[in-house]
Amino acid sequence: MSPKLSTPLSTTVDSHCQHISPKGNRCHMLIDQNHRPANGAARPTLCAYHADRLRASVPVVDPEVLAADLLGEINDFSTAGSVNLFLGNLVKQLARKRIARRDAIALAYISQLLLNSLPALERELEAENEAEEEAEEEAENVEFARRLRQRSRELAALGAKQSTGSAAEQGNDDPRRAA
Repeated sequence: MSPKLSTPLSTTVDSHCQHISPKGNRCHMLIDQNHRPANGAARPTLCAYHADRLRASVPVVDPEVLAADLLGEINDFSTAGSVNLFLGNLVKQLARKRIARRDAIALAYISQLLLNSLPALERELEAENEAEEEAEEEAENVEFARRLRQRSRELAALGAKQSTGSAAEQGNDDPRRAA
């Protein structure tokens, strides 16, 4: 039988570096308590060696400057051209090692999602335009029908006026009625 561990497994795991190698092996060194993670984590998770490698791999760049470089003159991502421009800027920043590889992968994936949503957005806009055109056409038809009814009334009134006027004239011109 194996002896029981005196410390719980969770405290053992939490006190060791969280770095996992590409082969899937975990680092067994203790966590460097002086390391402050850049990702906003409450407590450090890496040993001194891996914390130093992380700092060396991702240089400190002002997020506002990086965002300005990535976005450039892009106002929105509603066209494939704007997403393509963003991806080009992303490649430049990755090549200059101003952005972490994982962040670049995440931004590229988001860009892919944006590109995949563009056809649905275009269909939605086309449907809205068609609905607007149909509404305008319907309004024109209603206005045309209104004018047609108005003109029919005017012609009917004019015809009635002419028929009463011609009946009076016929009564005066008829020689048989005068005698």
